Formats: sequence, structure tokens, C-alpha cells
Amino acid sequence: MNASRSRRGQAAMEYLMTYGWAILIVLAIMGILVYLVKPQKVESCNLATPLQCEPERFSIEAATGNLTVSIANIGSIGYYVSSTLCGPNTYTYPASGLALPAGGSENVYFNCTGSAYLVPTAVSGRDMFQDTTGNITIKYYPIGSPEFTKTQQLEIVVRYK
Repeated sequence: MNASRSRRGQAAMEYLMTYGWAILIVLAIMGILVYLVKPQKVESCNLATPLQCEPERFSIEAATGNLTVSIANIGSIGYYVSSTLCGPNTYTYPASGLALPAGGSENVYFNCTGSAYLVPTAVSGRDMFQDTTGNITIKYYPIGSPEFTKTQQLEIVVRYK
């Protein structure tokens, strides 16, 4: 009886060891994938009045570094966005510009090809990317007054979880 019980115990241990190693390998592969493929989240976006970044309405194309930000006009008059600048790359809207009516919002595109313009920075031990070079800007003017073009810098911080 002792020998048959020993054989069943040995079979159970072999079963657990075989499948235990397989599960451990699968978990290790999943951990490596999670480490290598880090989802991104824009943590903050700052613009001066009358323009304002809308919370949680940003996107960055991981392959190109191009940035799309939803910008709201909280001023009392409407504006046209004429162009955006990210490093040496300028994105110019068509002749009339991108309309931002008073109280309205639109998605604004920044051509940040080459991630060198979103500079890696260590913040509180987390992996972060932020524009530390001041090279992300937006040019806009009041509707009907293109001669009064204004330029604002966009400060953006992206956290990779």
C-alpha cells in the first residue's frame, strides 16, 4: 500500500512540476511583453487663455510621434488656427485656417515626426516624455483679423505607464 501511494504522489508531483514550469514561462513572456509595449497617457497639456487643452482628448501616434490635441476656445471671440510648429516641422492649415469658434473646440494636429521633439525626462522615478525644448507652438488669429497673429507654446507631458 505504501508503494502505490508513493507512486501516486510521484505522479502528482511530476504533473504539477511540468505544468507549473509551463505556466511560469507563459507568465514571464507576458511580463516581458507588458514591459516592452508601454501604453501612453498624456498626463498634462497647458496653454494660456483663451485656448485650453481639453482633458483626456489627446493622441500620439507611437510610430511617428505626431500629436493631435483637442483645443477649446474659452474666449469671447472666435479664432482661426493658421499653423502649428513642432521642432523644425510646420503644419500649415488651408488658407482660411482651422476655425475655433467662441466656446467651441477642435482637434489640432502637430507634425512631430521624429520623437526628438518630445524629450525623455525622469520625473518622480517614472518614465515620462515632455516637451522641454519649447518647440511645440500654435499660431492663431481672431476671425477676420489675420494681421493680429498670436503664437503660444504648448507644454505637454506624456507618461508611459
